[in-house]
Amino acid sequence: MRSDDQGRAPWRSLSRASEFSVIYEEGVKLVGRLFVLYLYPGDDLARAVVASRKVGNAVRRNRAKRLLREAFRACVEKDPALVADLRRRYWPDRTEPATLWLVAVARTRIVGAGCDEVIAELTSLLQRPAAPAASDRPDRRLAGRSRRGDRK
Repeated sequence: MRSDDQGRAPWRSLSRASEFSVIYEEGVKLVGRLFVLYLYPGDDLARAVVASRKVGNAVRRNRAKRLLREAFRACVEKDPALVADLRRRYWPDRTEPATLWLVAVARTRIVGAGCDEVIAELTSLLQRPAAPAASDRPDRRLAGRSRRGDRK
């Protein structure tokens, strides 16, 4: 344990395919310009950063992952109250314990971004209000159309 990590709960890295499947299927998806963030009320504090080959060659993918890890350190890992706040906001019925799984998936645009931009976007995504549940949203496929499928 490094000296600057004292007093904070350790974050582990997500590595199992089953954990990623649960997060992608059941978690909250927040889409940003530079990356997509998935949140899930897991059993512990865990995070992962992902950069597919769409992002670029190995050098670009590694840079993208370094930027995302640094943004996690700057925004999430240093603020334990943020985890509890996210649990309350997205899962009001599951506030205890204050644990969370986070996955950040890099998008192509992250290659040209600086560390400050990535941190600003993560802060912005984490401050977004919770979207209404799927059952509360109108069906967009039917919006603006009559019953026969013709435009109004």
